[in-house]
This record gives sequence, C-alpha cells and structure tokens, in this order.
Amino acid sequence: MPALSSLIDQLPIVLRNDLVRVALAIGAFALIWLLRNLIIRISRKLLQRLRVMNRLPVEVAVRDILARPVRILTLALALDISIRILNPESLVLQFVFRFTRSLVIIALALLIYGLISVLTQSRARLYSLTGVRVEDALLPFVRTGLRLILISIGLIFVLHAWGYEVTGLIAGLGLGGLAVSLAAQETISNLFGFSMIVTDRPFVVGEFIKTPDVEGVVERVGLRSTSVRQLDQAVVTIPNARLAAAPILNWSRLSKRWINFTLRINYGATPDQIELLLERIRAMLYDRDAVDTSSVVVQFIDFGENSLHILVRAYVNLPNWLEFTQERERINLAVMRIIDEIGLSIAYPSRSVYIEKLPAGIQPLSSGGPVAGASGFGPGDHDQE
Repeated sequence: MPALSSLIDQLPIVLRNDLVRVALAIGAFALIWLLRNLIIRISRKLLQRLRVMNRLPVEVAVRDILARPVRILTLALALDISIRILNPESLVLQFVFRFTRSLVIIALALLIYGLISVLTQSRARLYSLTGVRVEDALLPFVRTGLRLILISIGLIFVLHAWGYEVTGLIAGLGLGGLAVSLAAQETISNLFGFSMIVTDRPFVVGEFIKTPDVEGVVERVGLRSTSVRQLDQAVVTIPNARLAAAPILNWSRLSKRWINFTLRINYGATPDQIELLLERIRAMLYDRDAVDTSSVVVQFIDFGENSLHILVRAYVNLPNWLEFTQERERINLAVMRIIDEIGLSIAYPSRSVYIEKLPAGIQPLSSGGPVAGASGFGPGDHDQE
C-alpha cells in the first residue's frame, strides 16, 4: 500500500485527476446498475400498495411492463452520471447525451408497449382497468394499431434526439398515407364497416337477418365481407361497408311474434252472432299458454264492401319461427271451428255489377235460373233494368 501511494504521488496531477474521475465514474455506474433490482422491488411494492393493476398479478405487471424499461433507464442514468464525472471533450459528451436521451425514449416506449399488451389482452381486462368497451374481435386490430403508432412516434423522437430534421419525414409520411388511403379506399371502408358490425353487433354468426340486398343465415363475418346463406341455400357475399350502411332486420332476436289478421264475415250475420263470435275468439286466445293475454285485441272494426271486418291481433311468446307457425295454425283452425259452430261464414271476395239497361235480345235473369241467351253473367251478378 505505501508503495502504491508513493507511485500515485509520482504521477502528474492531471493524470491523477483523470484517474480519480474514471474511478468515480466506474463506481457511480456500478452503484446505479446494482440498484436496478432495488428499483424494481420498490416498483412492485408501489403497485401492491396502489393496486392499480386490478385482477393482474404484480409479478406479471413487473415482468411484462417494468423490468426492461427500468433496466434501460438505469443504464441511461448510469451513463449520464458517469460521463458528467469524466467530463470528456464536447463531441464525446454530445454523443453520450444523445445516446442516453435515446435510451430514455426507448424505455418509455417499451413501458407503453407493455401497458398496451397487458391492457388489450382481453376485453374484460381492458374494461376493468380503463372503463373502455371493445369487442374481442376488434382487440387484435386495436393492439396492432396502437403499437404501430407508438413505434412511429418513438422513431421520430429518437431521430430528433440525434439532430435529424423530422418535419420533412412527417410530411412525407402524411403524403404517403394519403396516397395509400386513396388507393385502398374501398378496403378501408370495408374495414370500418367490419368494426361497426363488430362494435354495434346488429347480428352474429348463426342469426337470420334480412336487408334490402339479402335474406338468410349469417355464416361468416370477415374483414372485408360477410357471407349469408339464403333460404334457397345460395351463399351471398356482401361487402361490410354496404352491409353496415343498410337497415338490418334481425329475426333471430325476437322475444315474441304476433298474429295479425282481419276476419271478413258475410253481411248475413246478426249483431248477436258477431258479439258471440268476438267473445268466443277472445276466450280461445286467453286460454292458450303461448299467447300474451295482455296483447289480445279482437274487435269489430269496419263495414267493408262485401263483409264485416273483425280485427284479430295478439303476441305469441314463441320466438322460434317453426313453433310460432304451428301455434298460428292451431289458432286459425280454432277460429274456423268457432265460426262454423256459431253458424257464420267467411265472405269470399266478390264484386257486384249493376247494369242500367240490357242490350236488345237479352232478358234479365229469373229466379229459376238463367234464360237462354243470357250468357256472360256468372253467379252472384245482379241486373237491373
């Protein structure tokens, strides 16, 4: 030790100062680098205390979000302090400062990248941590889009830290993006249509829909188009942009269906018979388990040209089309039996023709039947002179 001390004393003072700076720089670098694990532990404790990462283990948050950024920030801090202690010439100092700023930018970008990966892992996690609702089918696109934006911004900041002019680069990217968007306008519109379909969920695969263009069961929802199998088993492929802009009738989401028709009874019916008919039909509908009794409407509504009009309307709690059709058949048959038991009849579509004056040689119909030469008049026609 005395020999080493005497050897150091024999060195020029400038060299001794440089050696001291180097030793301090190495010591500071080693100390800060060794403290990185302590920083990670402190971050873990803070996360546990703040409970920011709800339903996410703290170990996962530290490993996937904090570990690499903390190491890079620690390296940048150690380099910055060490180079300040060494105080080299300006060119070296400027290079190291730019390098450390780049490391800080990269660390922050990695931190945000990890947050994006963790937050967008599932729809439930994203909603529980941010309150934002995004469909599972859109999560990969949201994740990829955010990552591309983050990488682009990080690259611009790194280039700016090294003294490059990024204004022209941003303008060029804007022009290039405009050209690409114009060239791929239809594709982009279909992608937006897909996002609207997935977000609003007007239908899902397996549901029966009807639009101005197609009617059938949805078989596939893709990025560009949607495939629908019609009742004739033909598959129709519709661009998502067109489908998203069209009115969509979704038959599969009915909670109930309705019966709505008008009975036409012959004018020979008496008021008592009509009242009895209304009561019997109402009672029949009230007794059926599938019928929503609060929706039953059976009313004598109009005097038609050839018949008395009775409105029959009710909701049936059977969303399945086949089951509803079977129930409607049973109701129709019950209505026919009621009409027959009361002694009424359903009016047939007919038209009465009145002739003011018959042509010469043609005699009017008699009660016994048509007279010879009175052709051209069918049953139910009425003639007047």
